[in-house]
Amino acid sequence: MSFHSSIFNVFLFAVISTLFFSGAALSDSPNTSSMPQRQNTPDSLIQPNIQTLRGKLIYEDIPPVMSLRAYRREKFFLISNSGSTHHLVLRPSKAVDYKQLQSFHNQQVEITALYVQGTRPSAEIACPVDSDGQCLPQGEGYQVLSIKASPMP
Repeated sequence: MSFHSSIFNVFLFAVISTLFFSGAALSDSPNTSSMPQRQNTPDSLIQPNIQTLRGKLIYEDIPPVMSLRAYRREKFFLISNSGSTHHLVLRPSKAVDYKQLQSFHNQQVEITALYVQGTRPSAEIACPVDSDGQCLPQGEGYQVLSIKASPMP
């Protein structure tokens, strides 16, 4: 593969990812896609301490295609029970692993979690980029420290 071909592939991935992300952000209808839409989370929910959150846990496998969601590895979501619907990205931890989170799919849960910010890859890899040409961060979300089934609200 030539250098120009590699550059073109990175550019193409960035354009497709940007279009995918823009389309997801513009969708107001909850039924337009089977994938939960990533929404801005209120600052009150993003705190550097351990929090208790309640809602419905959703697991969705990531299709084997280049996408922003695949790049960010977003498989687990919590649809909060607050007045407005928020889809929070959940991350496994040493205390609650991938299989445990997956076992609570489509159930009402109560979790304790720590919000972690995403990090940008350090190596030069093919990645979607922001307006400054930097790779978008990966790994942002709520790292689940404990989980239990919760009664319906």
